[in-house]
Amino acid sequence: MAKDKKMRMPQTTAGLINYADEIEEGINIKPEIVLGVGFAICILILFLRFL
Repeated sequence: MAKDKKMRMPQTTAGLINYADEIEEGINIKPEIVLGVGFAICILILFLRFL
């Protein structure tokens, strides 16, 4: 009987990208600042709505 020859392909990373290797251009903002500004905008909108 002949054996089936199965070719094994190298495993991929399932679409994961390592962003540490990317070139960082543009504005870098800390996540805490983004959350703080978003929270402040929400509070401002609620304040103006119920004024």
